[in-house]
Amino acid sequence: MTNYYHTLKADPQNFKQFSFRELLFLHYDCPVEEQKSDIWSSHSYFIYGISGKKVWHTPNNSWALTAGNAMFVKPGACIVEQFFAEPFCVLAFFLPDSYIKNFVRENSALLRVTVKPSYSSELVIPVKTDAVMATFYNSVLPYFEMESAPPEQLLELKFRELLLNIITNPANVGLVNYMHILAESSITLKEVMECNFSYNLRLEEFALLCQRSLSSFKRDFVATFLTTPGRWLTERRLEYAHQLLKKNNLSIRDIAFECGFENSTHFSRVFKQKFGYSPMVCKKQVFMENS
Repeated sequence: MTNYYHTLKADPQNFKQFSFRELLFLHYDCPVEEQKSDIWSSHSYFIYGISGKKVWHTPNNSWALTAGNAMFVKPGACIVEQFFAEPFCVLAFFLPDSYIKNFVRENSALLRVTVKPSYSSELVIPVKTDAVMATFYNSVLPYFEMESAPPEQLLELKFRELLLNIITNPANVGLVNYMHILAESSITLKEVMECNFSYNLRLEEFALLCQRSLSSFKRDFVATFLTTPGRWLTERRLEYAHQLLKKNNLSIRDIAFECGFENSTHFSRVFKQKFGYSPMVCKKQVFMENS
């Protein structure tokens, strides 16, 4: 899978950017030519649409980003669908969980949390774009036309201005709740795995999403699920694939992709080992039952 944060940061020629510490601030026209691609990021990011359209897909939901709209994307993986009617141009702000936690603790009096928030597994949280936020986004664009990078202190002020505008708007209660949960306690390993099992991430990447070293990730995983990561991932993906085969008309290749398998040949082999029949036989059975 594509590491979204690292891919953007490593290519300043195609992605106009400023970065300091782990904060990354970008304005770019997307050069991607594939209609669908799978991406993941260990950093959260805010993204604001200037033109064009893209859709972020997870197994349970989809979110479209179009001109004038914004959203917050948590650390994790998804499938992004590109539309080519017009160029896709965005502003993006990447920041680690540690930065959000410190910001929330420093500004706790401003957070509008009236009841104890509950954790939502949704990857994307829409962000309200009102006149104030539209003015903020427009104020950022001239920085990318400057001959030299602005001071880091000024860039950090823009990050803080973004967050302050968001948390003081009552329309962003869902995001405020998530930020509050993040500041009070870490997201659990179980929550991370349940949200991301269907993506073809390496164990090192799952460990990074869980904010652990690889060795501590493996140890904590066994303590949580009473089995190894490899076995659990295969079982979970096969169960999900079985559901997809019964619910829609996707091809075997597409189902293998959406369930995190490296290729359809490997998927078909392990599927038959578990269920005793091939994915194609499963599709035919469903077709006959519905005929």
